[in-house]
Amino acid sequence: MILRVLGCSGGEAEGDRLTGLLVNGTVALDAGSLTLALTIAEQVAIRHIFLSHSHLDHICTLPFYTKNVFGHVHAPVEIHALPETLDALRRHLFNDEIWPDFSVIPSPDAPIIRYSEVEPGHTYEVEGLRITPIPVNHLVPTVGYLVEDERSGFLFTSDTAETDAVYEAANGAKHLDLFITEASFPNEQAWLAEVSKHLTPAKLAQELKKLKRAVPVAVYHLTPGDKPVMLPQIEALGHPRLSLLEQDAIFEF
Repeated sequence: MILRVLGCSGGEAEGDRLTGLLVNGTVALDAGSLTLALTIAEQVAIRHIFLSHSHLDHICTLPFYTKNVFGHVHAPVEIHALPETLDALRRHLFNDEIWPDFSVIPSPDAPIIRYSEVEPGHTYEVEGLRITPIPVNHLVPTVGYLVEDERSGFLFTSDTAETDAVYEAANGAKHLDLFITEASFPNEQAWLAEVSKHLTPAKLAQELKKLKRAVPVAVYHLTPGDKPVMLPQIEALGHPRLSLLEQDAIFEF
């Protein structure tokens, strides 16, 4: 399995502030940075996009992606997400007011994108991968994803406050080579993390006590303006396998 980081919310470049991961070149997790990080040919190669939730930094390049691949794909690109997330796309994005509805263009029978609901806990097999959505604790309905093949796996929590299900899934996974989770605000803004349902470094430290697997942990979603404050706080945790998820990083499992 090859995992490529397209955007990680916390780097210096504009695209780093938008979330996206690419697996084996054909399956994307979130769509915050598809058109910023990938060539047109790389975008056309994507066959499935699994969205964690409806917040803008996780979906914002999806409209431009639909236009970029128009005329270049021979079958609809599957957009997998919770029913609430798909409803938000229909009502607020692909509604012919903000952007054309590419779920019926060029025709309802042969659209550019096709919506596919996911159910937490159910495993979906696509492109040689097993992908399982797992509910997390965020402002809107949100899932993380456990992604596995026959030899390897990783778990992406997406945006979350304190939660349990993703740690249970990680601890029980047959293969787990990487655990990706978030820290969004410095410890001094614990109140903001609480109301927006995110983590601080201090809260992350408590959460990671639930992870019983000795695997690398990569942290993403640092607020860019707070990164100079947050980095020492993350380092002070002293976690032996903890590091930042870096823009353009490639993991081969």
